[in-house]
Amino acid sequence: MSNRLHTNNFTMEDIALELGLSKSTVSRALSDSGRISIETKEKVRACAKKHGFKPNLVAKALAGQKTLNIVAIMPFEASASQMLFFHECLSGIVSRSSQDGYSILVSMTQEKDSGILERVLSNGKVDAAILTQLRHDDKTVELLKSHHLPFVVIGSGAGSDVVHVDSRMKESCAEFTRICTKNLKKDSQVLFVCGSLDVEANNNRLSGFLSGMEDSDSLQYAVCTEAADIEDEISLKSWNMILCSDDVICMQVLEYLEKEKIAVGKDVKVASFHDSLLLESHSPGITALHVDAFSLGSTAAELSLKILGEKEYDFVNYVDCSFQMRESTY
Repeated sequence: MSNRLHTNNFTMEDIALELGLSKSTVSRALSDSGRISIETKEKVRACAKKHGFKPNLVAKALAGQKTLNIVAIMPFEASASQMLFFHECLSGIVSRSSQDGYSILVSMTQEKDSGILERVLSNGKVDAAILTQLRHDDKTVELLKSHHLPFVVIGSGAGSDVVHVDSRMKESCAEFTRICTKNLKKDSQVLFVCGSLDVEANNNRLSGFLSGMEDSDSLQYAVCTEAADIEDEISLKSWNMILCSDDVICMQVLEYLEKEKIAVGKDVKVASFHDSLLLESHSPGITALHVDAFSLGSTAAELSLKILGEKEYDFVNYVDCSFQMRESTY
């Protein structure tokens, strides 16, 4: 046996020699390829651990023509308050990707201009992509498909042939609507204030709200989909409950209510289909549907790594959400 087996320069070739395997088999086993049996993987890992072998990620990338980069695609138009969600999501992506030696590039894309992302993809700078916000008829999805790049979408609505991770948005919003409205008196007035329907998540939230109201025959409701109309809706009619599509819309509603001297929780109940620190710290605290943005990001990264590693994965994936009941709906 070669003396090299007992030095600090133990290599992949040495593992192959000791176990009687090919170098390519050892390489695939160490990268956890789905093409290698569990038994072989365990033998290779045990041998590598025994001799203190650690794979050279840069060499591995060059050998497999990989960049060890994943691009996280985020909306350029997102407001500062909306960026709280995307920052949490990005943290989850970075945390999980770094465990496998991957770095994250961030591409801020505008709705009608994907030039920067196009250059990133054309120059072969990334191995996979994660789309953090899906728009209705999103052209970014077609762009990613045209480059034959593995990608994952956070949210649903991109089609059955696209890998996505979601929080069961429609179902969750429907159940949240039922919970929030169940104690309202007969003939109570409910207003749903929705963000832009160009964002697919808002279409799902609207569908969830409408589904949740189907069994509430004794309640009257209306939908406001234009931010410019929020103040008129609030000032012209007395609502018993206002449901908001997200925390940003909810903060606008709270601002108008304060302006009109309408007491939240006393004069009108308020809740949001997306939670944030802004709503949690508000006085009174705002009831909200809480989605773990960090888990959305880390799950999306996990799926990307599975695709790149030729492992089994599901096209439809979910993370849990919870209902945070606070003073605004007591």
